[in-house]
Amino acid sequence: MISMNPVVGIDCGKRYLDAALFPGTDRTRIENTPLGLATLVSWLAERRVGVAGLEASGGCERLARDALIEAGLTVRIFEPGRVRHFAGAKGRRAKTEAIDAALIAEFTAAFPESPPAVRDPAREQLAGLIRARRLVVTKKADLAKGLASAPEEAKPILEAVVAQLATAEEALETAIVKQVDADTRLAQLTTALVTAPGVGPVTAAALAALLPELGHTTGARIAALVGVAPFADDSGEHQGKRQIAGGRGDARRALYRAALSATRTKGVLGEFYRRLVERGKPPKVALTACMRKLVVRLNAMVAAKATWQEHPA
Repeated sequence: MISMNPVVGIDCGKRYLDAALFPGTDRTRIENTPLGLATLVSWLAERRVGVAGLEASGGCERLARDALIEAGLTVRIFEPGRVRHFAGAKGRRAKTEAIDAALIAEFTAAFPESPPAVRDPAREQLAGLIRARRLVVTKKADLAKGLASAPEEAKPILEAVVAQLATAEEALETAIVKQVDADTRLAQLTTALVTAPGVGPVTAAALAALLPELGHTTGARIAALVGVAPFADDSGEHQGKRQIAGGRGDARRALYRAALSATRTKGVLGEFYRRLVERGKPPKVALTACMRKLVVRLNAMVAAKATWQEHPA
């Protein structure tokens, strides 16, 4: 049921923020600066708005989120894919900043049970370091693959760049460990996570930073957030293949590395993987099932403030 209390939807860009109310037709555009946000807070106060919905926009939304929380508003951050699906269901295909803001406002009103955003600078700093490392690792892998076919004159240059990227990767990993150690909550969480098979310090840090819901939601929800939950494709007598969709790419990549490592062990995940393959499941399908099993087990483990047990009671 859509709430009739006034809410604001905000489309966040690097330079500007577009805001629209629902219900209603009030709209405004302000600069994405502290001064602009002060103007927005006053504009919302005049209209007695207490709830704001923002799309996650690669960090462009953080300044607005913090200013609105500071002003006493309840702020909800939504993944863009959910808002786009909402637009598709309503038959809306046009896309401008003003239209997007109005759509976000309506979406915010339609889902009042969505959890409010919170400020967590330590976790966000860690997430930034995780993403920076992923960029370096990706570039290093791409260049390493290209070395074999590169002209002889280019190979020394590429090898030097690969070496520099390897050094940068090590430096970022050191920064990740320092960031974790500097925050008691993150340190305790990663200490628990590394007890699981396949989960090393960097993977644990990635899951801690990119999945703040870990241990605070259901197993089905955490699997959906990562993007390893199977969705049905049935209609009448037709039974389609279950498929995964959406989710947080960086968190899923970290989980993939952990599950892949765990399947090569003699533990519960390795046994689970081998049983699925023996039953005829394609290796990729079996590995995805292991990813789902791992993240659901980790979710329950964190919720119970426990460490990994191969065969929990």
